[in-house]
Amino acid sequence: MKIDLKPGLHHSKNFHISEHDLASTLQTGDVPYAATPSLIILMERVICEMIAGRIPENYTCVSAEINVKHLMPVSAGDEILCSVHLKFSEESKLFFDFAIFNLNDDIIAIGAHERVLVKKDEY
Repeated sequence: MKIDLKPGLHHSKNFHISEHDLASTLQTGDVPYAATPSLIILMERVICEMIAGRIPENYTCVSAEINVKHLMPVSAGDEILCSVHLKFSEESKLFFDFAIFNLNDDIIAIGAHERVLVKKDEY
């Protein structure tokens, strides 16, 4: 399998938090702030965008493990920056670090994420 993913690869993307991202909307809490699962989804989207076109077409990448620290609240309408970094790879496993910032460069969330490359036809 030929992949074009080298340690050190980095990708960032800005997002606006919507009402759909809030813990109160998702019923994961009573607060009107971004839910941790919403931030995880945004991080995974950035990783998927980064690896698109860098792996064979008959492969996909699936989530295996996530470690996240959600440090600050984010409200609907706020803009955030999600930055991901490919730390290393081991066979079909990819290990990423990520950070999510607000526009003041405050850290909203940090973490590590492991993904696994798998053949699409094996599912």
